Amino acid sequence: MELDSLSLTEQRHISIVKSVIENLIAGAIAAILLALTYRWIAQWIDPGDRVIEVPSTQITDRLLQNARMTRNYVFIGNTASFVSSSVLPVLAELARISGHPRVVTLFLIDPTSSGAVNSYVGYRARVAKGEYKVSDEQAMWSLPQQMHVETSDEVIAKILATLYIAAFVAQYPGINITIYLRNSFTPFRADISDSEAVLTQESRTESAVAFSSRGHFYGWYQKEADAQKGQGLPFDFTKSRDALRNLALAHPTSSRADLKISLDALLSHFVHLAPLASQIAITTKAATLISRQHNKYR
Repeated sequence: MELDSLSLTEQRHISIVKSVIENLIAGAIAAILLALTYRWIAQWIDPGDRVIEVPSTQITDRLLQNARMTRNYVFIGNTASFVSSSVLPVLAELARISGHPRVVTLFLIDPTSSGAVNSYVGYRARVAKGEYKVSDEQAMWSLPQQMHVETSDEVIAKILATLYIAAFVAQYPGINITIYLRNSFTPFRADISDSEAVLTQESRTESAVAFSSRGHFYGWYQKEADAQKGQGLPFDFTKSRDALRNLALAHPTSSRADLKISLDALLSHFVHLAPLASQIAITTKAATLISRQHNKYR
């Protein structure tokens, strides 16, 4: 009898221990699954009006990630150098692979507006000076590098390089690009994709903020883009596709001399931009900038 009673007690103890172990295992699995899906949950089940701070070191990766997932890309800024060098190649490649068109709208400074260009140059100089003062306060054994302030010619060259690359990429199947030129600059830059709007400043050290496309803040920048369309001068490269092909624009891998000839032809094609074709120093700088993109385009 005692042996039978002891055996029953052991069985109960084993059953309890087994139940405890099963619960611990189930809890551990649940914790692992929650950890693995947390990022997905944060991305897809976030509040519509959430605002995320993006550190300066993570802005580039976030913009490129947004470009890979969007079919519509709107940029409200000044020269769009990053868009032309890094975002457009991504959009063009995705349009080619997927067969789904990408719509790109860029709002830039009018390079023929000396007032807007000079105001932007002055603002950039103030921003650069502020960053220089911050770095100068840090202890260092060597003298700080001389601060470089962009000239008006350099800013115009950047804009012309963006115009050229946009015109070149607009000939790719599935890429629809429209550029609006305005007589003003903006201290902020907005990169608007289907998932969110990322607002950055004219500073390499300041963080950005990202607004979900499900919220009201995102809608504000969509309205800003619509308002800018009424104020800017449009260049619809999609409608001009046949004319652009007739220009036979040189590929970015071409020599700077060939790129300059093609840039001059592109500028001369548009009445508004034609006077810039005679600015040899500026178009030469622009051709140099274009030639640096040769690894980005097929």
